[in-house]
Amino acid sequence: MTRAARGGGGGRAARGSAGEARGRAGEARGGAAEARGRAAEGAAARPARPARLSAAQAHARYEALVARAMTAEDPVAALRAAAEDPVLPPALRKALLGADEDGVRMSALLVARLRFERLLRGSPEAEAWFDRDPAEFSAAFRCYHAEVPPTAFFPPGEARLFRGWIEAQSGPPSRSTPGRCSSP
Repeated sequence: MTRAARGGGGGRAARGSAGEARGRAGEARGGAAEARGRAAEGAAARPARPARLSAAQAHARYEALVARAMTAEDPVAALRAAAEDPVLPPALRKALLGADEDGVRMSALLVARLRFERLLRGSPEAEAWFDRDPAEFSAAFRCYHAEVPPTAFFPPGEARLFRGWIEAQSGPPSRSTPGRCSSP
């Protein structure tokens, strides 16, 4: 029986196919290297991904974002914007998005009220200003509340924060611009 009849002729074809397969594999490796090169070029063009935070760092950032939202003009919008922070883990971003809007608004009102009360109890000057011109004082307080993070727990601490803010403003806001804050 001849080799062709036994399938031996197929050996040459098989060797040819194997050679073609090796050639295609080489092309594939070259293509993969080329693709990696393109990916590296694309990565250089994209901004770097934010660094991963530890669980403690992520929660601290989350708390700071929530605290900042409590002093924002629109606390719900501030929380929604905070949920876009790419550094926060998905679970914390989801928590920000899932916050009840009415609850957020009520919490922000309570934070403002508590700060207002602490300030009036801790600062005789602020109380006198409020008695003398409630509209002007309220406008100043609104700006203070938006610009100064709530860090005081007791009236004297709130009074110190307010006094520092007033000094940085170089005095109380003028009557011509009530409600207008010096910084965004």
